Amino acid sequence: MGKKSELSKEVYNKMASRYDSSEEGKYTRSHKAELIKKVVVKDGDSILDVACGNGLLLSELSKKADVNAFGIDISENMVSEAKKRYPKCSFAAQPCFPLDFANEYMNIITVSCAFHHFENPQGFAEEGMRVLKTGGTIYMAEPYFSPFVRWLANTIVFPFSHTGDVRVYSSEELSHFFAKAGFTDIQTYVKDTVLFLSAKKGVSNECK
Repeated sequence: MGKKSELSKEVYNKMASRYDSSEEGKYTRSHKAELIKKVVVKDGDSILDVACGNGLLLSELSKKADVNAFGIDISENMVSEAKKRYPKCSFAAQPCFPLDFANEYMNIITVSCAFHHFENPQGFAEEGMRVLKTGGTIYMAEPYFSPFVRWLANTIVFPFSHTGDVRVYSSEELSHFFAKAGFTDIQTYVKDTVLFLSAKKGVSNECK
């Protein structure tokens, strides 16, 4: 586990019990709301929420259909909160890379306001491709900043911060990770302060 991941783990362990009322918790509500609205869920789907926090997003998505719901988070205290709140979902304290799931196990992967903490973003995109079933989709909501604020955060703030933030991305940069991993039908849009991405695992050329 890298230094930034250790910092993220420490920060979220400390705020786990009061996350919903924290500034961070309030800020991420719009990210979760956009995902709840956009994620397409069908009966029988297996969903993995990466960096699941206290489990709210996964719980809301699991209400949309009869699904198998899994959540992982680097923070043991966040996972403990999630288990207490939403016992019908399965939660585990695990890193985002590598993903501890079999090949082609999930129909849906979600990431809410957490990708900018990932120390190996390309590795995560490739793990998403491995773990998703053909036709499966990854959905992400990330903070959106203007180019100048993004540059300020990435070059001046994050290198010296103790919050575990690694880097925030433009829609083009975000799309590139998933295109390089082999995803297709990559779509992005910005809504207020949220940068939304969806990407699909299509049928490989060998299978066509």
